Amino acid sequence: IITVVFAGIYLALYPGLGKFQGLLGWSSAGQYKTEQQRAQEAVALVFDKFNGMSTEALVKDPAAMGIGERLFGNNCAGCHGSNAKGSKGFPNLTDSDWMYGGSHETIAETITKGRMGVMPPMAAAVGTAEDVRNLSNYVLSLSGSAHNSVAAQLGKPKFAVCAACHGPDGKGMQALGAPNLTDKIWLHGWGEGAVAAMINQGKTNMMPGFADRLSAQQIHVLAAYVWSLSQTATLAAK
Repeated sequence: IITVVFAGIYLALYPGLGKFQGLLGWSSAGQYKTEQQRAQEAVALVFDKFNGMSTEALVKDPAAMGIGERLFGNNCAGCHGSNAKGSKGFPNLTDSDWMYGGSHETIAETITKGRMGVMPPMAAAVGTAEDVRNLSNYVLSLSGSAHNSVAAQLGKPKFAVCAACHGPDGKGMQALGAPNLTDKIWLHGWGEGAVAAMINQGKTNMMPGFADRLSAQQIHVLAAYVWSLSQTATLAAK
């Protein structure tokens, strides 16, 4: 009898009978939202002191960098690695090579909104398979990487189809997220085969945005931490 009475009271107060929401209006989604709001309010108290701090000031603050490191481990390390050196298809965050720019503001924008990088297949515009091979060698020559010098010279005129994004000098365009081809940093692999595959097949790479997962305050601190990873030598000299 007690079980039946309890079940009746429970079903009257909480959802459980079809579309009836219960007299209390409770839902798991509503409870989750409330708990998230409370958690964000508690987190905001921790981050309040970092509001308005410059990038350099944040980097010099051990507490801020400790929090930034934990945020990186929980949200970024899965792709960029625990040491932030990345892997094939995932950028190394410890060097000075930035596809969209390496300022604190740009890093924060990337974390907030994410990035969608697209290189379309260009083989049809380049020409024959031999033209693609020659162009691949020319691209390799821009960074002094191992290449066939004769093929590179033949492929140089074909680079015109790449210059719109990568620039006539191959140094890339951060406004477009087009990589610098004159360094020896290869996000998706290097060598004639890898470059030819990019020309033939193109590539779409996406980093998700974290605006729904992290607060603006958290992103402010995390961006400073990520910025510091590529500034080791500079910061050590100061």
